[in-house]
Amino acid sequence: MKKTIFFYFLINLIIFELLGFIFPVDDIRHITFMLLISLLSTLVFTAFVLRFNRKLNQVAKKVHQINVADDQTHLILPNNDPFHGLTHEINMLQSHIRHQTHQTQRQENELETLIKYLPIGVMVIDRFGDLQVANDGVQELFQRQFAPLPHPYQDDITQPELITLVNDAFHRQKSSQRLINLETAQGRKSIRVQVVYSEIRPKHFQITVLLSDVSDLVAMSKMQSDFVANASHELKTPITAISGFSETLLENPTDEATQQKFLTIIHEESQKLVSLINDILSLSHLRDNEVAELTLEPIKLAELAEEQLQNQQASAQLNHVKLINEIPADLVVTSDRGRLMAIMYNLLGNAIKYNKAEGTVTISASTGPDDWQLIVKDTGIGIPTNQQNRIFERFYRGDNGKRIAGTGLGLAIVAEQVAQMSGDINVTSELGVGTTMRISFTNENQ
Repeated sequence: MKKTIFFYFLINLIIFELLGFIFPVDDIRHITFMLLISLLSTLVFTAFVLRFNRKLNQVAKKVHQINVADDQTHLILPNNDPFHGLTHEINMLQSHIRHQTHQTQRQENELETLIKYLPIGVMVIDRFGDLQVANDGVQELFQRQFAPLPHPYQDDITQPELITLVNDAFHRQKSSQRLINLETAQGRKSIRVQVVYSEIRPKHFQITVLLSDVSDLVAMSKMQSDFVANASHELKTPITAISGFSETLLENPTDEATQQKFLTIIHEESQKLVSLINDILSLSHLRDNEVAELTLEPIKLAELAEEQLQNQQASAQLNHVKLINEIPADLVVTSDRGRLMAIMYNLLGNAIKYNKAEGTVTISASTGPDDWQLIVKDTGIGIPTNQQNRIFERFYRGDNGKRIAGTGLGLAIVAEQVAQMSGDINVTSELGVGTTMRISFTNENQ
């Protein structure tokens, strides 16, 4: 600015010098007057330049503040100011940028919250291989806390299958997905991995890794497959027997005694088939009515148990098993009679079938301040410890029980009924000694 003023003053002197050369002036007063005029015009010009620079600096400062989001106030100038139009546009731009910044910040916060609480693991890797995002879900899956971000993704991804998927995304620039097994402190988990390659702009991309724990779905799928396989096997056995013996009777009529024997076998196998189908239908009905309301009523537990013992008496005599009812005669509970009958029937039936000759099955009950318990104890063959957590699966039959006739659905029905009554089942068993089934129900409905 000093140079500008100096040049302006110098130009004035040159102009006046030229005027003096063209119009000679000898009077010293005239020369002095011209110098004063030159100096005065220089001062006026200087004031104008200073004012212009001050306004220009204000505008530049405001633009800088907008750029760094340092100040939210507007720059106000009079309407007749030459910079008024410019500052008005800058103020409008500032308002727009502020609105866009707030909106972007809100969206970023919403996205961050969404990613943080997603029920799946999420990782975002940039084109340099640095991990930029890792939510709580992925750290929970890996069961460890990640170091502060960003850092190379290899610091956290150590599973060979997962590393291969991420590396393929970098090299092939394509998305992929796969089901992998992840070893954790809680055991093996089935994880569905989706690696998504996203090109933001040419030569700029990011890789998003989505990890979903589908262990329950895989287990359920396996259970369904096992159920179909086991059901097919259990259905095929009696149907084959019925078909074979009936075909023999039709093609080769024999004496009456043989016919009677074959018809007895056909009848027994058909009864097995009916029993199996009834159990399957019972399970299906229970699953379809998981939220069905309980029909609660006061029940004399000893009388209900005696009814079920009578229903099992023929089976007990056939297996030479003694049935004992130790439930106090005056014990009354509030429960669902139909569900309780089904639980008793299946528990007693199992205890009889898997008992030893001259063994006993005892049904009893106990009460406490918060709950009451139904207990069925037998002196049977027992259940190995490593099989006790599977006995409530559909069609599951332990190694010791495969030689004994049955559908393998009785305890599955018990488990469904107890779950719908908000009860708990506890199993204690010892090989060669016997098994005790203890079912607890709360007193909240009494």
